[in-house]
Amino acid sequence: MKKNVFALVWITVLLVALAGCGNSNNTNNASPTNSATAAPDAAESAAPSAEPVTIKVANWSPAADMEPILQAYEDAHPGITLEYVELADNGDSVAGMKKLDLLVASGENLDVVFMPGATDYSQRAGLGLLASLNDLISKEGITLTDEYTIDPSVDGQVYALPDTLENYFVLLNKDKLDAAGLAVPTEWSWDDYLDYSAKLTSGTGPSKTFGTYFHTWAMYWELAVINQEKDNNLVNNGIVNIDSAGIRQSLELRSKAEESGVAVPYADTISQKLAYRSEFFTGHAAMIVTGNWMIGEAGGSEEFPATFTTAFAPMPSNSAGQPAGVSIANGNYVGILDKSQHQQEAYDFIRWYSTEGEQMQNVYSAWKKQDVDQYIAGVKASAMSPDKIDETSLAYVIKNAKPAPLSVPPTYQGELETAFTKETELYILKQQDLETTVSKAQAELQKIVDANK
Repeated sequence: MKKNVFALVWITVLLVALAGCGNSNNTNNASPTNSATAAPDAAESAAPSAEPVTIKVANWSPAADMEPILQAYEDAHPGITLEYVELADNGDSVAGMKKLDLLVASGENLDVVFMPGATDYSQRAGLGLLASLNDLISKEGITLTDEYTIDPSVDGQVYALPDTLENYFVLLNKDKLDAAGLAVPTEWSWDDYLDYSAKLTSGTGPSKTFGTYFHTWAMYWELAVINQEKDNNLVNNGIVNIDSAGIRQSLELRSKAEESGVAVPYADTISQKLAYRSEFFTGHAAMIVTGNWMIGEAGGSEEFPATFTTAFAPMPSNSAGQPAGVSIANGNYVGILDKSQHQQEAYDFIRWYSTEGEQMQNVYSAWKKQDVDQYIAGVKASAMSPDKIDETSLAYVIKNAKPAPLSVPPTYQGELETAFTKETELYILKQQDLETTVSKAQAELQKIVDANK
């Protein structure tokens, strides 16, 4: 991985920032587990460590959320003490990463660190902050791809284990599907998606229901790219991917939905600053491509009580015959600082946390052996309206998801998405044609790539 000018500048910024840096470690004096978690069986407990070891764990999550799970690990592993370092007061992962970098630069003796996504992970691995886990994984005798749905390898080295999983699928208003005589899809293409959108569109004026809604994010302009196993970014290995069949299909998909009146008009989306949650949960749009952070919300929230049953369908493929359910994947990562003096003990902890620990917390995990049925039961147990979650389709989507191998976006991904969206908006608003859009976006993104070499 490149250690380029960006890295040097980044380190300099950290050192300058040390003047205002202070430690804020919180010793974990957690109480016993709450009702949502349970300690592992005694038979699973590790043998007492020969010497007491303290592992410092840094995460942006509130201490109150972390304490029960850390306490459960301590109870099962005599001799191990987990000292929690809360990186942000309000669970803000961005602020948490800034705090983490300041602590590392000031020489804070941390062992385990959490990172909220592939970019944060790759940046810190590239700077040499994280220990390679290859020898520890080999010593344990496991094949990582047998354990996790995401392969976190970067240039052949594993610097962190995947923690949570974030991938994409489609939410559907099942009540509207039933009224239209449509089944919940299990294998479908974007052509099928447009057909469903047309059949789910009804009414006129303010009471009109649209078949679908596409939000403003860049991913909604590249739907036929993010459902691919390879080359699924705007820029892949330094090569701009705009002048491609996938981007053309993505833009034409949006255009067809817009012109046929089955998608919420983009002009309304930006002028009225529409939000995807309200568009779906108020019934204004019958389908939406989204991610697994919406699973729990299908059961209703204070802001949007569930008034209809939500079903789940896999990401459509680009054409009939291709597998549905393929999606780019991301999530949180957990690694060990290279300077940690307790790498074996830290590794044992992150292996447990990213597997059994995640199951105890009932989060959507990258662990392949997660009990999906137990996870769904946990989601429904905490939902305001559990009967509004279509359990059958949710289980199918989770069990048949096909997360793409990790593709780390460049550090300037935000610049790329802004430039890309600027051109695609002109296309959907009919201010330039498809080929002009592709040509201009290709050129603009190439400038950004060249400027970051």
